[in-house]
Amino acid sequence: MPQAIYIIFLFAFGACIGSFLNVVVYRLPRGQSLIHPPSRCPSCEHPLAWYDNLPVVGWIMLRGKCRYCKNPISPRYPIVEAALGSLFALIYIAIFIGHQGPFWAVYNDQGDLAQSVIRMDDLAGNWPIFGLYLLTISALLAASLIDAELYLIPPGISWLMAAAGVVVHTIVDRRGLPGAVCGGAMQIALAMGAGVGLILSLILLRFGVLPLSFSQGQPPLEVDKLRKKEGEEEPPDFTPDQVRVEIRKEILFLLPPLLLGGLAVVLEINDGPIHGFFAGMASADWLGGLFGALLGGLVGGGVVWITRIFGSLAFGKEAMGLGDVDLMFGVGTVIGAGAASVAFLMAPFFGLPLALGMFLLKSRRQLPYGPYLSMATAVVMLFYFPIYDYLRPGLVNLLRMLM
Repeated sequence: MPQAIYIIFLFAFGACIGSFLNVVVYRLPRGQSLIHPPSRCPSCEHPLAWYDNLPVVGWIMLRGKCRYCKNPISPRYPIVEAALGSLFALIYIAIFIGHQGPFWAVYNDQGDLAQSVIRMDDLAGNWPIFGLYLLTISALLAASLIDAELYLIPPGISWLMAAAGVVVHTIVDRRGLPGAVCGGAMQIALAMGAGVGLILSLILLRFGVLPLSFSQGQPPLEVDKLRKKEGEEEPPDFTPDQVRVEIRKEILFLLPPLLLGGLAVVLEINDGPIHGFFAGMASADWLGGLFGALLGGLVGGGVVWITRIFGSLAFGKEAMGLGDVDLMFGVGTVIGAGAASVAFLMAPFFGLPLALGMFLLKSRRQLPYGPYLSMATAVVMLFYFPIYDYLRPGLVNLLRMLM
């Protein structure tokens, strides 16, 4: 009986959050306040009564029409509310009844066989990580809806995820806690070195030492050209050579994080006192959680950014957007470096059916990538352990060879 109560409550709670997401999806990319004015009819702009604004139920009672002007209200509103409510309930069922999702695995001395796997067994002892996952799913849904409509991901959504991931993992992470991203000495060294490099790049960019890519504006997308109003000038396009010149500026930006991160790892491995310093940091759970979350963000955003760079250099067109980089930075701080990398590698399989359909129909060639990154992330959040357990022996052997 308590499980049923939790499921019903989470569906209702998720539907309420979904109602707020409808506001976010419409107002945030248009630069409007999320608080004022209160919810109103999109046609006549008459304020909605509280009973008309009930998630899902309000739209059904109104029969999909405004009480005042009788114009149709988009069914997208109740669909988003019901979808997020269902996701909240399904995530609870998967984690606490199906025993999937966040875990902590203990491996044998050889590092290639799990001796025990700790799962979330009760909500009372695991609510911070569970709440973080629900916030992440909400943010991913909002980002996906905006990206699908406008081909952009507001950075505020990604930075909210990142801030929540860093704060929660820093406060609650400890070894043995399902979902913790506590880093060891090497991971902390890599996160610290790359983080210092990133700060250095931002300072150099701020003072004009490093050039800003696409300083005159991003290359127009196909959708931008289609939406061009009559009488407007055609947005200036970039030649392949111009795109490659701009992307090389981003390579310069990434060099300090990559070089300093690599240098920190080499020193941690080969220098005893430095290894001892990082090992001491790793013994403090809060530092392990802090740098584990930061490393997840750096790796999650980094793999997308490196793919963007290589794709743009190869094809002479902007491959992926910086909004995708921000999104996976936020995701990485929540689920960790390994899980974020797997989510990125899985994302193309979610977008493949639509890409094939577009190719066969000879329609537009560009598609928003945020929804597929989000779907892959949701799958990895719940089913990362079998992937991790399968890949771990090979990764351990590779690390031994490098060392």
